[in-house]
Amino acid sequence: MAGSGGALEGIRVLDLGTRVGAPFAATLLGELGADVIKVEQPGTGDFMRTIGPFDGETSLWWSVEGRGKRSITLDLSKPAGQAVLRRLVPLADVLVENFQPGTLERWNIAPTDLRALNPRLVVSRVSVYGQDGPYRDRPGLDRNGIALGGLLGITGYADRPPVRPGVIIADYLTALFNTIGVLAALLERERSGEGQGVELSLFESVLRVMEWTVAGYDRLGVVRERTGNRLPNSAPLDNYETSDGRYVCIAAAGDVLFPRLAEAIGRSDLLDDPRFAGLAARAENADAINEVVAGWCRTRTLEEIERTLVAAQVPMSGVYSVDQIVEDPQVRARGSIVTVDDPVLGPVRQQGPVPRLDRTPMHIARGAPRLGEHNEEVYLGLLGMERPEYEGLQRDGTI
Repeated sequence: MAGSGGALEGIRVLDLGTRVGAPFAATLLGELGADVIKVEQPGTGDFMRTIGPFDGETSLWWSVEGRGKRSITLDLSKPAGQAVLRRLVPLADVLVENFQPGTLERWNIAPTDLRALNPRLVVSRVSVYGQDGPYRDRPGLDRNGIALGGLLGITGYADRPPVRPGVIIADYLTALFNTIGVLAALLERERSGEGQGVELSLFESVLRVMEWTVAGYDRLGVVRERTGNRLPNSAPLDNYETSDGRYVCIAAAGDVLFPRLAEAIGRSDLLDDPRFAGLAARAENADAINEVVAGWCRTRTLEEIERTLVAAQVPMSGVYSVDQIVEDPQVRARGSIVTVDDPVLGPVRQQGPVPRLDRTPMHIARGAPRLGEHNEEVYLGLLGMERPEYEGLQRDGTI
């Protein structure tokens, strides 16, 4: 494969995963310059190919998260498929998977077996609950991760049932932590010459970003509850409706920011009101101060609010929908939306790679591949398989 010029040029990743927790980590590694070979089940492929919305018969979700990879088909449940994987492993640096715990062991391709073939291999394993513990064998998905991790229980309003976040945050968080772990293992390999395992669970990824939740319970006995858009220790802070039917998020609770807000909305008298004299007092009287700000916003358009508060250096932002995001001048100036040449759909606008590296920038090597698009390229080219063997494996459904 031609050099990518990315930070991970020369690194090869075998992506055995499905959905997001493992595969998105592989996508990120690919955008950093790694050669990612996605191993998919013959005939069906990654689950992400089957979930909408669809443009024709192509999943747009797959178009975004499958990008940058080469696709090969291989039935790992068959001994012949396991044998082929063992031949690929010595050519790889990283392998990521998110099967139910115990699956690789049942297929005789456990991480210890794979590292025996390639001691430098980094093997990343993702599951909902972890590779051990009493919940190890439970089935689960993203929502189970945010439930046990604690996020679901504090999302929404106190008088209503918990509400899931708008995206599958446990999967994406896990993929980010996964990428960090793989990169750390690759860096350590430069010193030791040996690969190692990287293990993640969806629930622990969520738990790790739960701020002060555990410490607050441990030291103060505080059990966090749902508070909607507000925080119990900050006010004014909310998403306020504007006169033109939009919403604006204003965060001006601090003792430096609140005077700026009060002056900007023409209510300097609020600074002399003992109910609002300091952060703690405003938090105690949150309903009152939030209603003052809400009343001001209801009589002004979002554009008017933005102009006034930006001039006053008050943190604010309109609440964006996707049609507004793609046309926003900051998004356009930064090139945050890129056009990817999908092999089926043609040009598709998608989110650009993150983060930005100034000397070895991230890039998208290709659009999301067709199922098995790179079988010959990998099996006949990279692996050096003879064509009669390749065709035999095709006939019996192994590839």
